[in-house]
Amino acid sequence: MTNHTQKNTSKGFWGRFSNFGEKLLTALTRFPLTFACVVAVAVLFISMIHSDKDDNYVKWMMAGVVSAFATLSVYLFAENRINKLITNGINVILIALSVWLFSTFPNSIRDAHGTQFVMLMVSFLLAVFFAGYISEKNSLKWWNFLQNTLFQLVISAFFAGVLMAGLSLAIVSLDKLFGLKINDDVYGYLAVFCFVLFAPSYFMSQLAEKPTPDTKFSITYPAIFKILGLYILLPILSIYTVILYGYLFKIIATWELPNGWVSWLVSILGFVGFIVIIVLHPISNLPPNPLKNAPQPPEGGVLGALSNFTEFERRAFSPFRGLGGRALFARFFPLILIPLLILMFVGIVRRFSDYGITINRLLVLILNLWFFGTSIYVFISCSRQPKWILTSFATVAFLSAVGPWNVMRITEKSLKKEFSELLAEAGWTNTPDADIRTLSKQKQSRLSDVAYYLQSTYGLESIRPMFSVLENNANVYQLLTALNISERLTNSNRFYINGQEKSDVFDITGYKKMIRLKSYDMNKIYNENGLKIRTENEQLIVNQNGKTIILSLREMIENSISELEEAYMKTKDLTIENDDCKLIIYNLYGNIEEQNKLKIDYMDGLLFLK
Repeated sequence: MTNHTQKNTSKGFWGRFSNFGEKLLTALTRFPLTFACVVAVAVLFISMIHSDKDDNYVKWMMAGVVSAFATLSVYLFAENRINKLITNGINVILIALSVWLFSTFPNSIRDAHGTQFVMLMVSFLLAVFFAGYISEKNSLKWWNFLQNTLFQLVISAFFAGVLMAGLSLAIVSLDKLFGLKINDDVYGYLAVFCFVLFAPSYFMSQLAEKPTPDTKFSITYPAIFKILGLYILLPILSIYTVILYGYLFKIIATWELPNGWVSWLVSILGFVGFIVIIVLHPISNLPPNPLKNAPQPPEGGVLGALSNFTEFERRAFSPFRGLGGRALFARFFPLILIPLLILMFVGIVRRFSDYGITINRLLVLILNLWFFGTSIYVFISCSRQPKWILTSFATVAFLSAVGPWNVMRITEKSLKKEFSELLAEAGWTNTPDADIRTLSKQKQSRLSDVAYYLQSTYGLESIRPMFSVLENNANVYQLLTALNISERLTNSNRFYINGQEKSDVFDITGYKKMIRLKSYDMNKIYNENGLKIRTENEQLIVNQNGKTIILSLREMIENSISELEEAYMKTKDLTIENDDCKLIIYNLYGNIEEQNKLKIDYMDGLLFLK
């Protein structure tokens, strides 16, 4: 029998944290291999702190974290479904697969490996919130579990933080009051105990078991969710939607391609919108109880049952009851989102066309397709089962991270193919007698971009066989040099000049004033007390008391670029001096534009005036 009642969330608050030892023993019985993974990660953290060698431990810690989330989600799914021995066997296989996968990672973790780890971790973490209720038809039971689990997660982190702060203060007191010298590693060990051991252990000890179908359960809807969903997020989403639709109408009117930023903005709108749908899910008419002769939901659904709702709120939601009990927002938000998703898709296609494939762009494309599919489902189902929003996202994240079709592998394979074709077009044969041909400026820039992206994202070893004829420690820069490709023509024609001036003491003999120049606004680098400093036409212009001083920057920039041995490398002391002043450059960034014009975007340095 199911009983839907309103429960005061503050009642029995401290009862949630009683009998911790007993609950911990129960959790050890429920999730034995998850605890083993947590302890393994803690041991690895302690070993890393002790040895000060991060590279030897990071990939194994990644394997431990993913294994912990994966085994926990399997335990929750298998509870009251699958024999415990079989469940442990499945989890052993999962741990073995995780260890095997991360063993293929290099010791020095690259961006691609980090992205794959995050995707797997997120997919299994989300699975914790729905695995036990994957086949549950009563969405309110799942919603109750979701909010209770989130609450325990926040409380666990809070308790771990308080424990860390308190114990750290105690250690500091021993140092300051008794003169005991405490090794800094102690604080690292303490952090491992609080955040790696205590927090997960406490969280798992508080995880509720899934009730049986005939168990009574109560609907808890905290007032903070009502305030957050109705009075904060909904108004913000409305404003945000109006802005994005205004931009949509603008690009239609001007017939121009959307800005690359539109993908991120629409994604934020989509995520927050679906979160609001989940948060407000209980504020609807409860579905009829399928059990024969069982008590049915009260008239008016949850709104009619929650005594702490005001009359104003009842009236505000009464028009939506004709929509099957779902709020107007939950019903029509997916339709509102779809035109913006089309705009987002066009923006993604533009980024692919302009800059080619990368891991992030491919992930944004997959996210866009997920938004389309989820929006259609939520609209058709009237958001009756919002758990499938989390389930589908976790599934897509998992499938995009593993297998021969994973995003990292597809991107690497595509870029390596393009890189190989560009090398062939340049005449590179990976032999000492290669007949090098000059590529167009655009293709030189593209070859450089692809090479540096592969080197930074997948590691130099991923492309090193393509130019193995060069010296053993050769990198992309040596390859570009062998291809007669100048750094000046690559990196989107950007220049980054960094001076080697390290001294904080300067000879100011003969000078009356020193000004620190540090600005992104080149039209107004400095403007105080009658002194104005700006750049114009590759010159630094100083106006002081009706007198104008001009310093040409072009020669210094060109000389510095030609002397660079590789991108972002520090050059010699950069000083420009004339009869009226002296300029010392720390950093100077800008663009080489058409007709070889120089545009300065940022300046950091010192100006001495006589």
